[in-house]
Amino acid sequence: MGFLRIRTTVDERPGRLASLAAALAARGGNILGLSVQSDAAGTVDEFVADIPANPETVREALETAGGRRVQVVEATAHELTDEPTRALLLASRLRTTPWRLPELLGELLRADDARWIYGEVVSDLPDPTQLVVPVAPRRAVRLRRSELPFTLTEAARAASFARLAQPSAEQRGDERTVKLSDGVEVRVRPLTSINREAVRDLRGGHYAHV
Repeated sequence: MGFLRIRTTVDERPGRLASLAAALAARGGNILGLSVQSDAAGTVDEFVADIPANPETVREALETAGGRRVQVVEATAHELTDEPTRALLLASRLRTTPWRLPELLGELLRADDARWIYGEVVSDLPDPTQLVVPVAPRRAVRLRRSELPFTLTEAARAASFARLAQPSAEQRGDERTVKLSDGVEVRVRPLTSINREAVRDLRGGHYAHV
């Protein structure tokens, strides 16, 4: 037996989910988790299943049952956690260590890579295996996940999670604009804990836009 994470786009028709579940059951699969997400191409059903079949066999079975854009990757028992509880635990960690936002976003979305980026512009033709989450002007977190493209639901989830790391309204109210002697205007704002990694980059000689 092996754990698989399965995603498939489905048509909004009665009985479609039952057909997919029956296809998994016919191959000895036991569905251990199910979530429904929105995406540009339609509704995406995600299953975590314990099933004695290889990913390619499962993919073919679900396509025959009416699934579209079926993707199957190996999973682990560690992923069989209650998703709301997992998100709340990560949010609690973020509130105490906001400078670890990339790492925690990576855990939330099970990304292969997550890191701060500075001053980059999001492409007009986004790569579905890459997600850029804005955090501050000219500052964002870039996530990559090679096997499962990000959905619109996950993008919204990441944006909401990132807002937890933002400074309070009181801290934002302390921002002000200062005009230098040459007439250039510079925005000055309080240094918050989320800037920790950017300050470290500056001290290390790598100049970043904060």
